[in-house]
Amino acid sequence: MAASERVDIPLARAGPAAQTSTAQRDAPGRCQTGVMAETRIVSTTAGPVEIVQVQGKRPPALFFPGGHCCAKCDCGWGLYTESGHGVVSFSRPGYGGTRVGPLSAAEFAPLVREVCEQLDVSVIAAAVGVSFGGLQAVHVAEDQELGVPRLVLHSCGPSGLRFPDTRAEAIVGPIVFSPLLQGLVWRLVRRTVRSDSGLRTMMARLSKLPVQDWWEQLSAADRDEARALFQCMRSDSGFVNDLRQGQARWAAARRDAMSNVQCPTLVTGSPHDRGVSFAHAEDFANAIPDADLVELDSPSHIFWIGPGRARLVSIVRSFIDT
Repeated sequence: MAASERVDIPLARAGPAAQTSTAQRDAPGRCQTGVMAETRIVSTTAGPVEIVQVQGKRPPALFFPGGHCCAKCDCGWGLYTESGHGVVSFSRPGYGGTRVGPLSAAEFAPLVREVCEQLDVSVIAAAVGVSFGGLQAVHVAEDQELGVPRLVLHSCGPSGLRFPDTRAEAIVGPIVFSPLLQGLVWRLVRRTVRSDSGLRTMMARLSKLPVQDWWEQLSAADRDEARALFQCMRSDSGFVNDLRQGQARWAAARRDAMSNVQCPTLVTGSPHDRGVSFAHAEDFANAIPDADLVELDSPSHIFWIGPGRARLVSIVRSFIDT
């Protein structure tokens, strides 16, 4: 069973650049503005896998971004680089430069091990999943050959519960974010978030709270960080693949994977998150044998942006160092 603690919302900062570049952008963050997050292609037995490697003085976290995000989208890896950890961020199947077909999270896990072997990463701090990336992190944590010592799940879904949480989202999502339409959708989003009013509208959709109750808590740097995230997003063919794996018919397989995780696990989530129901965090914490649940006060699904970032950095650091 899970212990619960309430904390404030965090804010991420980006780390240093990776070594080999096929595409790059300014990584969001206040402390290192202008640092480039550079992607690298690693060949595997199933095809190319795109990563971003952030060097650090401490062992790296294997980082799996959420839906609509490839490896170069900073979905909160600053929580780990802040403590000196490196990061290896992966573009999951269907995203960015990863071209391995519509593999499931279970099928992609051995390729994660291949990438780590090629990068000579033998010591790992944790497997970290954000949102839709959580299922991938679960399967990577199961890999006994990889030897992941800890698992962290931030605002993740699907758990053993169906995801998306509403029938309408399950029906509309595969259409709006299909490979055919997603490019147009994200061009409109990028245009919308250029202004603060447009960004406010997009952020409001990710919260159950009235936006006027929390918008003013975000600094100009927070808003720039959120804007950079939206501008980085694309669905490619990955989001449709994510939605398929969240269907109710795969619930038993997901629950089996969760119950097979043997390492200590930190689960975080917010009841104010409109992107992923807090019920998923509770379900993860109940199904994974050695899991603790930390309830956040984050007003939206973008949990790492806001004035309480330092508090969550401390929680993550304490968990990894234990």
